[in-house]
Amino acid sequence: MIVYYRDPAVEVTSTAIHIHDRVFRLEDLEYVWHREITADPRSMRRLAGRGALNAGVVVGAVLALLGLIYLIAATVGDPGAAGRVLVPLAVVVLLVGLAGPALEWTLHRLDHSYDQGISMHEIWAVWRGRELLLLRVADESRFGRIYRSIQRALEQHR
Repeated sequence: MIVYYRDPAVEVTSTAIHIHDRVFRLEDLEYVWHREITADPRSMRRLAGRGALNAGVVVGAVLALLGLIYLIAATVGDPGAAGRVLVPLAVVVLLVGLAGPALEWTLHRLDHSYDQGISMHEIWAVWRGRELLLLRVADESRFGRIYRSIQRALEQHR
């Protein structure tokens, strides 16, 4: 038996598709297709969160640039300002050091939100002569992996 895909809820093998506690033998499936349906409120919250993360990254970059311009202008405009600029410069260096992990987390969340997408995906099949919804998935990349594995299993089975 070949396993094409496995996660905690779904397993696609060369003989059957296991979804939660249900088992669909490949020989009982006549046809499999997918549909994209309108986004649910959870997906719309992900989209709003993605926009907030994008705005946060842009605002943070603009504020860092303005702070750097201010420090340079303060030093150039007044030769005695070097001493007064060292404390804010030390704070900026500290903040830049701390910004790395925060920016990494933010960019990771942003990448993850794009991977998930904002649509719901359904996998349908004609099973023993009737149409049946096999699975509804909000995560676009997971949906793609599951659907491709079902296609491979069906191609090898036939």
